[in-house]
Amino acid sequence: MLFLHETHEVAGGRMEEFGAFMRDEWRPPVEADGSARLLWCWELTHGTGASYQAITVTGVRDWASWGAIAARMREEPRWRDLRRRAGELRRDTVSKLLVPASWSPNASIDLSASPAAEPALFLHDTGWPFPGRLDDYVAALGSVYLPQIQKTRMISLEACWVVAPGTGKHHEAILLQKILDWPRFTELLARGEQGAQRSGWMVEGLRYRDRWESKLLRTASWSPR
Repeated sequence: MLFLHETHEVAGGRMEEFGAFMRDEWRPPVEADGSARLLWCWELTHGTGASYQAITVTGVRDWASWGAIAARMREEPRWRDLRRRAGELRRDTVSKLLVPASWSPNASIDLSASPAAEPALFLHDTGWPFPGRLDDYVAALGSVYLPQIQKTRMISLEACWVVAPGTGKHHEAILLQKILDWPRFTELLARGEQGAQRSGWMVEGLRYRDRWESKLLRTASWSPR
């Protein structure tokens, strides 16, 4: 299964319009034949990064399905209209195709399901391992980091993805985590890592990378998941 990850730089003051566009105009043709489904739509929380930024993730059944979707986007007149409309609402977008790590939760998602979504906050982490260490980094995330956060029950790891070859930075992995205990998470933000939190993955992770980026995201009111 593939995951289309898009970061949208929305025009100032037009986030609500952009969300309605994604929900009502962009989503239906993408999902038309059942081979893809928009899974998540988030907005970057105020005070935690660039203004008016949204992130969407769309699940795609396989490479053949993505090829068919890409062909429709290129050839069908309605997609030209959608691109024109999107250009009115956003300044830019960065897209990449992701594949799940072998141990990732939600590595395969039922595209026919319509789960009842509840508002939630997510932590979106992007890590850039040292050259040649991508596989080691992803393996360590599954063997060291995942068990550590499962014990704390403060956040849950929803997915671990790497960039598919030829679609973005090679040495890049993305973690999607849902915040379960907001009071404890805010304490972590205010005080930083304390005690045992300073060891474990905070030390082990430095064997594989020393740069990462975290974004605090809230689900859009209409987000499917």
